[in-house]
Amino acid sequence: MELEERIKRILNSPELELDGNAYEGKYELNRASIKRFILEKLRINKTNLDTGNKISLNRTSAKELVKHNLSNEAYSKSIAHIPIITENMKFLEEMAPEESKAKFENYSYYITGINMDNKPYTIISVVGRMGREIYYDQNVFEGTKQEVFNKAINATDDNKYSRLSKILKKAVNDGLESQTQTH
Repeated sequence: MELEERIKRILNSPELELDGNAYEGKYELNRASIKRFILEKLRINKTNLDTGNKISLNRTSAKELVKHNLSNEAYSKSIAHIPIITENMKFLEEMAPEESKAKFENYSYYITGINMDNKPYTIISVVGRMGREIYYDQNVFEGTKQEVFNKAINATDDNKYSRLSKILKKAVNDGLESQTQTH
């Protein structure tokens, strides 16, 4: 499936309905409690329904998840849903790392639209692979998938949209190239 087709499929996929209170009993919405939960309790080994790939969350992934802004309430609440997110996320694109010293040989980007606490969010997940080692990370963006894609296309210097922006601009450029080749 071509990138343009994957983007359309992602945009037309239904959102996951997630309970904003699912974290209760697992962790509190503060940095120390979330960090403890991620590092000590959150381990997964799921098969992604979209690709059939195994997704694991190990200590390396846990350390990356802890580096994010844990004061962002939506991100903090989404941590409890990582098992269902990894199972249901939609594949967008695979890319080689930008840095020559990257720890993983490739990175796959996935998109998941969610509704949580009656608000739309878009989760961008990253899965890195090096041999048998798998790395998982995610970021949560306010807005629907279409809104987040539009922001990424128009982002000029916002680093949090950088990879998504490159992927979407590649799709636009590839689409223009194929249109010009057929005319």
